[in-house]
Amino acid sequence: MSDNQITDLKVEFEGLKKDVNNVMNLNSRLDTAIEKLTDVSSQIKSMLAVHEEKIGRQEQIDEIIFEKLKDRADSIDKVHKELSKEMYHVEKRLLIEIKSLKLDISGRIGILERYKWLIMGGAIVVGWFIALNGGELIDLMK
Repeated sequence: MSDNQITDLKVEFEGLKKDVNNVMNLNSRLDTAIEKLTDVSSQIKSMLAVHEEKIGRQEQIDEIIFEKLKDRADSIDKVHKELSKEMYHVEKRLLIEIKSLKLDISGRIGILERYKWLIMGGAIVVGWFIALNGGELIDLMK
């Protein structure tokens, strides 16, 4: 082999060495990137687990809140029905009381009207008696 060929081989060999070094550097960088991606992936997995747990807890809280709202609506309906019944009974009692007061007042007014007519009748009789015997009464008083 000639010197020229040996030199070419050496140059080529040096180029190959550089290429191998570049490939090794690239491999080490790829290894580092893979390690970092693995770390990021595990961190994402843990974050997802935490978020899933939070979502699960929130769903439980939502279920409890909905149950309490349903219980509250049921109790409000029950109170509403009880109040409606009570109002109905109170209204009935008031109507009965009003009717009894009406009857009582009607009776009293009837009695007052009878007395009124008796007094008017008595006044007419006294007036008629005075009209017929008015002169004699005046003489008696003198």
